[in-house]
Amino acid sequence: MNSNNKEKKKIVQLVIFFITFTVLLVYLVNHAGVISGLLSTMVSLIMPFLLGCAIAFIINIPMRNIEATLFNKEDSVFYKHKRTISMLLSYLAALLVIVLVCFVVIPEVKDTLVDIYKKLPGAFEEGKKLLIRYTEKYPEVKEYITNVTIDWDKLEKTVTSFFTTHGGNLLSTTISIFSSVISVITNIFIALVFSLYILSSKEDMGRKVKMFIYAMFKEKTADEMMVLGRIAHNTFSKFFASQFREGIILGTMFFICMSIFRMPYALTIGVCIAFTALIPVFGAFVGLFIGSLLLLVEAPKLVIWFIVMFFVLQFIENNFIYPKLVGGDVGLSAIWVLLAVLVGGDLMGVVGMFVFIPFVSVIYSYGRTIIYRRLKAKNIDISTKVVAEDAVPLMESRRRMFQRRPRTNAMNAVENNEENPEENPAEEKLQENETDAK
Repeated sequence: MNSNNKEKKKIVQLVIFFITFTVLLVYLVNHAGVISGLLSTMVSLIMPFLLGCAIAFIINIPMRNIEATLFNKEDSVFYKHKRTISMLLSYLAALLVIVLVCFVVIPEVKDTLVDIYKKLPGAFEEGKKLLIRYTEKYPEVKEYITNVTIDWDKLEKTVTSFFTTHGGNLLSTTISIFSSVISVITNIFIALVFSLYILSSKEDMGRKVKMFIYAMFKEKTADEMMVLGRIAHNTFSKFFASQFREGIILGTMFFICMSIFRMPYALTIGVCIAFTALIPVFGAFVGLFIGSLLLLVEAPKLVIWFIVMFFVLQFIENNFIYPKLVGGDVGLSAIWVLLAVLVGGDLMGVVGMFVFIPFVSVIYSYGRTIIYRRLKAKNIDISTKVVAEDAVPLMESRRRMFQRRPRTNAMNAVENNEENPEENPAEEKLQENETDAK
């Protein structure tokens, strides 16, 4: 009776669950606009705190390394203040990078763009002459290229008149942008304060989160959530650290090599490649395209050498420097990395390309741990599980489902005797013996 009552109770709970799920799904579909607005409002409200969590997660990577490297002795004078000093050094390093970008890289990029704008008409004419030279055998193409002209003075006047005509709109747009900037600065300040609180008491917050998980869920479910959280933390930390190191190393290598060979725009191209290398798989090639475009205006003959340098440095970095100094493999094969980049880029743009690789790696690693634990619980060794050859069905030209057994000599003799009874020596000998007996 008790078992029947339990089964009935489970059936009732399942029916209630499906009814509730169907009602909620219908409500969400009919009120999609309201739900979307509510979600966007909630996200905007908690955005400073989400940004603070992201900042804390990124700053925690160098902070943890500083604590492990500089404060590994408990008898040190500064051991009691290791958290404060490590956190301060990490924020100073991040601030130094921002200052470097704002006061060194951005002015260099601005000067580069101004220089390219001044040299663009001459580069256009040189490229036009080069194309005409290589299209001597094709008169129609040559004539078309010869007739292509650009009035640069008219283009400049058009751009100037656009900004002059739409000055009022630009002013209102500027005011709107200014208010948005103030809002962004406020959110960043709140996020920084929140990240400081998280980093200063991350062990205590981790313990509270752990208490909440085990209090609200079953112990087995909570154990699985802790395993998933550990895998996610390790994977994302390793991936972000490896990508930032790879970008810095690759950008520095390009800057040094281009400076040695006296190529123009060495700093701009080096910083550009350092930033684009953060995008997995395709990022470095975006930097290659931008660098080639910059060199094409200044020194077209150096573009080929720049491309050769790119592939040489990529080979050195991928095969020697990255495995030795960076590491940080997320445990995914090349096909999964490419799939994660494509899906992430399609859903969330550049951010998705950057985030989806560790996200897919977390799912892959967690699924692998589940499989390994179940195999261990069943005490199964995969290496001993081999399928026998005669158990595999064959598909031959005669469509035989299973392979025939090889014929033995005895079976062949029997079949031959059945087919040719007159030539059977055993029967002939038996008949001779019967005749003698008679």
